Amino acid sequence: MSSTPEALEAMRRQISLGMLDMAGLLAPIYDTADGMKADLAKRGWSEALAEQIAGSWLAATLASIASGGRRG
Repeated sequence: MSSTPEALEAMRRQISLGMLDMAGLLAPIYDTADGMKADLAKRGWSEALAEQIAGSWLAATLASIASGGRRG
């Protein structure tokens, strides 16, 4: 791989676009975690526990995505 200034700039652009794409793809997952937290709080769960449950679900979901959907 070339390390010319042009090649490095092209790589930076490609990484930036990839990160923007990923942020857009993950938005519904973050929204679901927010909705889960709000629903639990509305049902009378404490804010702290609702946050913990939603955060645990989000972390597990992101880990599943990162591993290609493989469990364990």
